[in-house]
Formats: sequence, structure tokens, C-alpha cells
Amino acid sequence: MELFISIDGVLRNTIQKFDYHYNDAYLDSELEEGNTFEYNIIGDVQNDDLTKYYKFQSKEEFEYFTFIEYPIEIFGHAGLSYSTTFSDLHKLMADNPEHNYTLIGLDELGKAKPGTLFFLSKNGFLGNNIKFIKSSEIESNWDLCDVWITDNKQILDAIKENKIGIKFNTTYNQYFTNNIEIDKLTEIETLCPNFTTTEKDTILISNQSQTDAK
Repeated sequence: MELFISIDGVLRNTIQKFDYHYNDAYLDSELEEGNTFEYNIIGDVQNDDLTKYYKFQSKEEFEYFTFIEYPIEIFGHAGLSYSTTFSDLHKLMADNPEHNYTLIGLDELGKAKPGTLFFLSKNGFLGNNIKFIKSSEIESNWDLCDVWITDNKQILDAIKENKIGIKFNTTYNQYFTNNIEIDKLTEIETLCPNFTTTEKDTILISNQSQTDAK
């Protein structure tokens, strides 16, 4: 089984760190002389589009702040989604080695990629596969996996037939629901069909069923 795991939300609380640096840079500090723009945070922040909640003068300013000015702070030094994130991930991988695990970074521009690699290194990620994709590539990447664990509605909305999409619940994605939802990675073993059944087990079960039928 090919398993994709989104980094943002599932492993990393990126928005919390983004919020801290936005407040520090624009709301708690004096702006550059001549900058009269009214920066502000609007409503309860969700993970669908940060520019809907954090006011910037332009898309370019948002991207400069996120991917050039503060990428190591936001992507590298962000906290975990929950305290045992990586120990749970490594247990999942060790207990179910028959599956292939790939971490997915979405829309990570500029210096965000090295920030993410630092985050994974800092937390001792033991896996082999890390992949960075753009939103425009979500649909085609569903062809490459069987299961995708993510906090992202756009990814789950693009699911294809005979694929399994699992919503990872966070503070920032309570505006939508999904057929399968988890709060911790270890829950996948009981919620995802056949996740803990190896190919060898499947053959034994099939043979046993045929014997019983006779």
C-alpha cells in the first residue's frame, strides 16, 4: 500500500508559528516609516487560505513574508501537531513495514523547502521518502497513492475512485468533515481497511475462505 502523509497539519502546526510571526512583525512592532497599511487578523483562522484571515498589502508581500523573510522560523521551527507526532509516525512505520510511506509538502516556495527539511531532521524523521508538490499537482498525485492522510480539504475533495482519504483533525480545519477522520496517526490502524493486513495474510485469508466454502 502506498501511503501519503501531508506534513502541514498532520505533522507540523505551521499556522501557529505563522500567526506568532505575523503578530510579531506587524501587530506588536512599529511598522517602517511611511507604511500606513492596517494589518489585521480577521475571524477564526482556518487552513483553506491564510490570506483570507491575515491581511497583507498584496500576494507578493504574503509570499515574501512566508517564503523569503521567515521561512526557517515558520517551517523549520514550527511545533508539532501533537506531542507524540513523530514517535507515533515511526511506530506506524515500524509496525507496518509492508507499506510505503511518503511525506508530502504542499506549495512550499522559496526557502520553505530547506525549512521543512530542517524541521524533519530536527525531529528525527526516519523515513526515506519526502516529496514537494504544488496544488495544481494534487489530482495527478492521487494516482500515485492508495491512502492520503491530510488536514487539507482541497486534497480530500480531489480523491479518486478506489482511493482512501483520511482527514487529520486540527484546530484549523473544523469547517468540513470527511468519511474517515483521525486525531492521531496511530488511529489509522483501526480505521483504515486492511491497513494491518499484509499481502501474505490476505492470501492466507483467501485460501481459508475457499476451504471453508468447500
